[in-house]
Amino acid sequence: MNARNILRSLATFVAVGVLATGVAGAQSWDTPSGKYLTEEEYKKLSGDEALEYCEKLAQEIDIQNDNAATANSMLSDIDAEINALRAEVSRAKAGTDPLAADVARLEAMLKDLQDLPRSYTVVPGDFLIKISKMRRIYGDGSHWKRIYRANKGDIKNPNLIYPNQVFLIPRGMPSRHTVQAGESLRIIAGYSEVYGDRSQWERLYDANTGTIGGDPSLLLPGMELSIPR
Repeated sequence: MNARNILRSLATFVAVGVLATGVAGAQSWDTPSGKYLTEEEYKKLSGDEALEYCEKLAQEIDIQNDNAATANSMLSDIDAEINALRAEVSRAKAGTDPLAADVARLEAMLKDLQDLPRSYTVVPGDFLIKISKMRRIYGDGSHWKRIYRANKGDIKNPNLIYPNQVFLIPRGMPSRHTVQAGESLRIIAGYSEVYGDRSQWERLYDANTGTIGGDPSLLLPGMELSIPR
């Protein structure tokens, strides 16, 4: 038997007793606001008043039960969200979260790039291919021409470099290129740091028509070309 039915049974029992004694009371309760009768006040109620009072108490119990159920449901949802966040933090700390792993990998790559030298001082026995092949330079001897192009002012002959010369080691993908004597758009597009593909020369021309003019074959040394990506 639930609380509502118990109260109703109690009210019926008390009401019968009250009617038998002929005692009447005044309605002086307000259950929604928390004003309840004392035992002595309850005994003074008439049978109808006792039934009404117990009915109000039963309604309040229903309301409180509903509120409790809603609160419990909300707590369950909050607990679930907290547990999910804790699991996410644990995965991130453990390095098992795919996004966290990607972030860590990219941060490591960025640190490696930031630590790479931006210049190199020639020592006896060096040559451009050897320098380019060094792990901390490019790790690939075929990129020696990039060092040569970046240091043409100091390298008169790529086969002749000297100890204590300091060469710039360009990094990343440049956004601009200064035309050197003998270069064409096809040659520039073929550079590994530009496109690595001579057939892409039209991209350079389209981006620099205002500088080059109507004839893409007329490049002048010193022209500054933008390199669209």
